Amino acid sequence: MNDSVIRSIDPCETSINELLRLEEASWPQRLRASESTIRERFRLGHEVVGAVVNGSLVAAAGFVHTSQAPTDRLTFPTDHRTYSSLPASTPVCSTFVYNLCVVPGQRGRGAVRQILRAVESEARARRARFLVGDARCPAYAGGRIQSRRRVERDAVFREALDNWHASGVHPTDHVLMRDPVLRLYYRYLQCEFLFPVSGFLPEDTASGGFSVICVKRLNGQVR
Repeated sequence: MNDSVIRSIDPCETSINELLRLEEASWPQRLRASESTIRERFRLGHEVVGAVVNGSLVAAAGFVHTSQAPTDRLTFPTDHRTYSSLPASTPVCSTFVYNLCVVPGQRGRGAVRQILRAVESEARARRARFLVGDARCPAYAGGRIQSRRRVERDAVFREALDNWHASGVHPTDHVLMRDPVLRLYYRYLQCEFLFPVSGFLPEDTASGGFSVICVKRLNGQVR
């Protein structure tokens, strides 16, 4: 564990510069959010929670409270750009979380768990029914999932995801958790894997462009 301080990130110039440095340290260039994207998200009513260690921002996640429900496939965003650019709306049904990033030196030291708990607390405070995440799945094709970490291709996982996408038949959680990112989300949120979206983030070649939509039901919601 680390001694990080969890705080909300204000949309000031200093904070935006901190977020840009965090993006650069955490992601390959093709997956980084630009300055204009970050500013636009704040303008749309999005929020960011960050972890600070020794005065430096080492982890963060963006989120937005929305009236959309993840269980409605007809209205759910079909790509990451739309998912992470929805305007805040009421009445709040869901909190959509995106862009969870951590600098290499802080991975595995508790920052991710703290960030996710903080966002869940915000969602519960707004009486959201669902906490929603778009999880990458790098075991699909293999590759670097952040700036320095590599995941190998998993043929069993790939076949399961392809079958799920084609048939709608949900594979077992055991098979899905062969992927390290899905395993992390399940471990920290006890979430369910709702459905895969093909072409969600084409730049994410390690995931074959797929994202798996993860949901934690809040306030007594049941499947």
